[in-house]
Amino acid sequence: MAEYLAPGVYVEEIEAGPKPIEGVSTSTTGMVGMTARGPADGLPKLVTSFAEYRRRFGGYLDDAALDGYQYLPYAVRGFFENGGKRVYIKRVLDTGTADTAGTAAAASPPVGGIVTRLAQNATATATTIRLISLRGIENASTIDLSQTKNGTTTTESVTVASYTPGTKTVTLTAALANDFEAKYTSVTITSIADPGTPLELEAADPGAWGNGIHVQVFHTSAASAAVQAIVTNVVANDTVQLSTGSGFYAGAIVEFDLGQSKVYAQVTAVNGRSITVATPFGATTDLDPDAGTTTTMARTCEFRLVVSYDGVTEDYDGLSLNDTTSRYYQTVINNVSTLVRVPSTVVADTTTEDPFTQPSAADGLTLALAGGLDGSAPSDADYVGVDNGPGQRTGIAALADIDEVSLVAAPGMVSQTIQNALIAHCELLLDRFAVLDPDYASNNALENIQDQRNLYDTKYAALYFPNIKAFDPLTGGEIVLPPSGHVLGLYAKTDIERGVHKAPANVVVGSITGLDLTINKGEQDILNPRNINVIRDFRASGRGYRVWGARCLTSDSQWKYVPVRRLFIFVEESLDEGLQWVVFEPNAEPLWARVRQSISNFLVRVWRDGALMGATPEEAYFVRCDRTTMTQDDIDNGRLIILVGIAPVKPAEFVIVRIQQYTAEANV
Repeated sequence: MAEYLAPGVYVEEIEAGPKPIEGVSTSTTGMVGMTARGPADGLPKLVTSFAEYRRRFGGYLDDAALDGYQYLPYAVRGFFENGGKRVYIKRVLDTGTADTAGTAAAASPPVGGIVTRLAQNATATATTIRLISLRGIENASTIDLSQTKNGTTTTESVTVASYTPGTKTVTLTAALANDFEAKYTSVTITSIADPGTPLELEAADPGAWGNGIHVQVFHTSAASAAVQAIVTNVVANDTVQLSTGSGFYAGAIVEFDLGQSKVYAQVTAVNGRSITVATPFGATTDLDPDAGTTTTMARTCEFRLVVSYDGVTEDYDGLSLNDTTSRYYQTVINNVSTLVRVPSTVVADTTTEDPFTQPSAADGLTLALAGGLDGSAPSDADYVGVDNGPGQRTGIAALADIDEVSLVAAPGMVSQTIQNALIAHCELLLDRFAVLDPDYASNNALENIQDQRNLYDTKYAALYFPNIKAFDPLTGGEIVLPPSGHVLGLYAKTDIERGVHKAPANVVVGSITGLDLTINKGEQDILNPRNINVIRDFRASGRGYRVWGARCLTSDSQWKYVPVRRLFIFVEESLDEGLQWVVFEPNAEPLWARVRQSISNFLVRVWRDGALMGATPEEAYFVRCDRTTMTQDDIDNGRLIILVGIAPVKPAEFVIVRIQQYTAEANV
């Protein structure tokens, strides 16, 4: 109760009446399975189109070793093509041998560039060459010259004696033994005397997919300026006067280019055209323009990475190897990129002679990552997963982290262990429903599918038969697929268009080219009473391929229909989420009245949508929350008990038309 301590007018807001209950989503799906790429750790990832799935998880699995485990991409495609809107994907890996592709620029010889001039000196003891870029060139570097002319390739390994950055000219320690021509010759650096700072990257996710990643490295500068004066303080810092301070920033690493040599220092402060650097230059007089040297240029040291994979390109500019700045490449890449990451073991270079500068790689160098492995096919245990707590679950267990999931499947996985895990997952959480794929051999299909059905007795799963056929982009032909992805798309479409109370049956299965088996009415007469849902071929009557069953895998006749079970899941979950406000409220008649009204308002909407039987709301449902549902002991122990009854509509599974001959003399 509010306190009133001084005279005056007080305006208060009070809550009165029922609180609305919103219906939960029933069409959000969760699938687990093998993917070409994508995160294997953490929460399942939401995708809302097949194009988004391909961007995040790659395309189809083209690996003969994974035959039987390649169905998830096709199932996701079928889900969206049949009307599905939202699906969470949990990637399953063979946790024993899967690995991540990776490389370090310093570990792979960077390409030096194209030779633009070759000249033998007069004494024939050395050769000079001019390159389009000297990135990666150092004194004593070993380089390979390679020339392909008229179909013949000539190579020669030589050593750098010296180089002149201004003219991009390299002098070799010895004359060339072979006759090279500039326009046919390129250079590869095979060793570097001082590799400097490495650039380490690896694929963002495990798998052989990472071997298709290409990374280009470009050296860039956010700012450059001529040095006009230096105030040397050999004890602490140096102040450098520049022609312009635009683009320089605290934390930047600056290269002072002296022609034949370079000096690096980190900026600690910027004040107009003056920058203060942490490393004092001391008596290095060739830095000072007043000493009569040529103009010294200062430039910030950043780099750009262009990462590409399967038509996807990520471009990151202004990166730094200095881990004290916001542009540190590990921070930027790992927060944004979906293709690559910087290993957590990377330590920024802190050497005093060449600190945090730029990757020891050629400007424009292209690296291809290598070493990624898919491993062998996952085991049943990999699919079932382990529960290591929120965000650390794997396999089917990880779907528990996503509350809005209401449908689950492991496309193509027909082992009893995995299907039992799907059923147990639904029965434990009580807010989702599983769709199972069939397991049969074509020459004994009817017996096999009945044997499979006999393994389960649950109100929280349905089995569909037979497999379907669809277009396979990998071969250009047909592929036999499990039906779960397409069926789940029809569940979602029916929920969205009609409601969860409408059976996802007598609906056309889209984007398929046929069925693995054609089941006739006589054969379905055997399967339907066993609660096996059949997909039928009705093309002869111009009605395409249709789902022709809507039963759960249960022996309990009260729960045999899929829409009845899923309607109760919908109502129960909606009430669970919509009544959270009741917890810790005073447990008395005013609260009970508000609860009754909130639930009644929700159920009348469900009835008006056609989900409940009855000509009036009173015939469709009842809600009780009063002294008849609770004892004083319940109230004393903090229990508020609500009794809700609903009359679900059930599908017209058998339409019977009774007809008789009528004549004028007949007494009807």
